[in-house]
Amino acid sequence: MTTETAVDQSLSRYDDYAWTNAFVHVDADEVRTEATVARPGPLHGDLFSVKDLFAVAGVPSRGGSLVLDDFRPDVDATAVTRARRAGAVFFGKTNCAEFGFGIDTETRLGGRVLHPTRDDLSPGGSSGGDAVAVATGIVDFAIAGDYGGSIRWPAQALGIFGLRPGVGNVPTYGRIGGLGADRSAPIGLARAPWRLASELEVVGVMARSAGKIADVIGVLADQQGRGEPTGRVLVTDGSEIAPISDDVRAALSSVVERARESGLVVDPAGGLFAGALEAYTELRARLDDHPDVRELSRGREELLCDSTRAVLETAPREVFVGSEVRDAWTTAMRVRRRIDGRLRGYDAVIMPCAPTGAVGFAEEVQVGGGSLTGHQLMAHLRAVSLTGLAALSVPVGHGDDGRPISVQLVGVPGTESRLCSLAEGLASSNDTQLVGAGMDERRRR
Repeated sequence: MTTETAVDQSLSRYDDYAWTNAFVHVDADEVRTEATVARPGPLHGDLFSVKDLFAVAGVPSRGGSLVLDDFRPDVDATAVTRARRAGAVFFGKTNCAEFGFGIDTETRLGGRVLHPTRDDLSPGGSSGGDAVAVATGIVDFAIAGDYGGSIRWPAQALGIFGLRPGVGNVPTYGRIGGLGADRSAPIGLARAPWRLASELEVVGVMARSAGKIADVIGVLADQQGRGEPTGRVLVTDGSEIAPISDDVRAALSSVVERARESGLVVDPAGGLFAGALEAYTELRARLDDHPDVRELSRGREELLCDSTRAVLETAPREVFVGSEVRDAWTTAMRVRRRIDGRLRGYDAVIMPCAPTGAVGFAEEVQVGGGSLTGHQLMAHLRAVSLTGLAALSVPVGHGDDGRPISVQLVGVPGTESRLCSLAEGLASSNDTQLVGAGMDERRRR
């Protein structure tokens, strides 16, 4: 297939799925022009989307918010630059939760992102637009961001792969917001010494196959190939983080069986993440004061989404590093040392992505005798984020009600490609094919 043919097919799919609100900017003429001059390289001809939180030169890059309706950066985010240098073709900017706040994706800028196959499911957030763009086959991969699960959560909802690289392995330059960001220069420093987000947020990738993610991360990452594979993995149900549903437990058991059938040694690792969620929650509540968003929206607060205003209202107005923060960081360091020590001699930890499979917008779910909603459903994702480790969301099945279920493969930074190789043996083809009858059925409605 020629690049021109691939572009035409992707633009046709974009038209077919415009009703999902996955994109906030696509310029068909620019896509065709860029495709004709794409560089040779490992990603030559691949089409990719970019979450609206990251800069693309000359293209509206608004962080999902009306308060930046006129911002067109003059530089690409580093990840975008690297993808283009490897021959990939930028397709469009995707709808994301405003400034990355949200378990779902719905904004005043781009509307609500709709699931392409199920009326009763949300495509998740905050990278919901990218997940839909990948799952529908509009693009080959997506560049997005993950703090507390913003790649892995929507990847589960759409039955695709989503990689959170290890902290620091992919440069975060070009993120909208950050230290020093203001209306005249919305791109600030991604790392601020007192914000948890600046310590944990990463630039990652979504794709329909683990192999494609390996290709992309090989281009984007600063380091790869740490050590030789051991053929050994750990497994935990993460019950020390949050309870999981029977469907998730059954899916996890199936993955463990596949791992053993493929020749992997699987050892239990119960309690591995004890204390992680509590430390994450404490640090986020006390350290993430969002001064960048406050400054970017100053005088234009009426343009913010209600959900964003609610986040700002509950966030601390100033950061005070007291005993609670010090104790939480101490716990975080102990968790990291515990997991680092346990991972020695192993390729990865297999664990749930979430207490349940994909959910509906603002849905409340009964799990383990209790009710979970909102960010409680991202408990396992957030616990992993605290560690700074690499994590790959892998689609592994469906619940009794047909909702997609994923597991996470967690490993040390620099072994992202190894996680992808493991994933190829654990996810069957039936688990990873969302584009098909169900999607075509809804498109015809």
